[in-house]
Amino acid sequence: MENKDLQTIWQKILAGLEKKVPRPTLKTWFNNVVPVQIYNGILKIEVPNKLVKDWLESKFHLILLKTVKEFIHEIKNIEYILNTQTERVTRRISKYSFQQKITIFEVHPSTNLNPRYRFENFVVGSNNELAFAAAQGVVQNLGTKFNPLFIYGGVGLGKTHLLQAIGNEVLKKYNNIKKVRYATTEQFTNELINALKNQTIDEFRQKFREIDVLILDDVHFLSGKNKSQEELFHTFNELYNSSKQVVFSSDRAPRMIPDIEERLQSRFEGGLVVDITPPDFETRLAILRLKNQEKNYFLPDFALEIIAEKITKNIRELEGALNYIAFRLKNITNLNKDKIEILLKDYIKQSFKQISPKKIIKIVAEFYNLKEEDLLKKVRKKEIIKPRQVLMYLLREINKLSYNTIGELLNNRDHTTVLYSYEKIEKEIQQNFELYQEIEILKEKILNV
Repeated sequence: MENKDLQTIWQKILAGLEKKVPRPTLKTWFNNVVPVQIYNGILKIEVPNKLVKDWLESKFHLILLKTVKEFIHEIKNIEYILNTQTERVTRRISKYSFQQKITIFEVHPSTNLNPRYRFENFVVGSNNELAFAAAQGVVQNLGTKFNPLFIYGGVGLGKTHLLQAIGNEVLKKYNNIKKVRYATTEQFTNELINALKNQTIDEFRQKFREIDVLILDDVHFLSGKNKSQEELFHTFNELYNSSKQVVFSSDRAPRMIPDIEERLQSRFEGGLVVDITPPDFETRLAILRLKNQEKNYFLPDFALEIIAEKITKNIRELEGALNYIAFRLKNITNLNKDKIEILLKDYIKQSFKQISPKKIIKIVAEFYNLKEEDLLKKVRKKEIIKPRQVLMYLLREINKLSYNTIGELLNNRDHTTVLYSYEKIEKEIQQNFELYQEIEILKEKILNV
């Protein structure tokens, strides 16, 4: 087959892939991929760098092969060839750029969006592909298909990236005609408090209701804030009835947020609710490769694989470990697997050193919307018993404190009470999925805040 014919068929293959793969993903990974030869039933394609080669081999090989076979029936396999010239040029440019002034992404004052959060640099894996597809669906069908979109998941899993990517993509797609506003729930609440204080509530309402897309992050912080809940309820109704798009995020599913009005919870659940879970090994490795390239660290692949194996909870922790190791490696020669593992142990040890029992007590109290002293008092109110047992469980699990020490922290409770509470929670999380989720959310908050 002549090269010209191969190029023509390749365009048809890409068009076929577009029906199976989200367009931003296709653009990210196939933009500089070129077919070069068919030999003995093998299609050889040239890729610009090792990151793309590894990603195509691990994530897209089967779907690409299947699509290729639809157009070229004799193909048995695909071989990915690294364009060494492009790779060398990329490395030269990257090393040069590393010495230049780093581009600063400024938050846009009217939208509150950071332009560095884009679909193109969001790494899609099995843990987040449904949320990613839903986010793209929102952009393509504003105010109609998924309205509202509610994305939930633990700390550092990419919720904020995805929410802001929606806003940035809307601005791009509609040439800045659509009015978009991103805000954290804390910002929304603080602006409401100031508006009430300064008697400017009409301006506040106008700001949040005369927009096309409202993106509100971390709505679990609305727990117990009745005035903010009421204002959001009416804002949501105004936008929804005008076919405007609303997107929410939370660290837990709507029904798990305590002290939320039923009518507001109903609004949260009225569209599409999707979750983001911790990334699998392949996705963690892909994220590390992308960050390694973006930051010009040039760590070897075996180092990234070790980090991906050991750091499993979230993206923020992955990036923290990558930064720590890259910084420490400046003064290390003859790099090998053992040295990487020693550095990673140091990083994990330092991370855990920062956790104090006081911090755990504070986070548990906030999560259950209680005062810290309520958790420590010797009272047996129904609404306090469970959070207190969860606190004892976490002090044991995370800080590895003895039952006696935990008892002393909680107003000199008997160690048998602590043991009973620990074993009760440990047994219950095997059968109660909601409690299991609560414990996981709390662990992530404690380890990452």
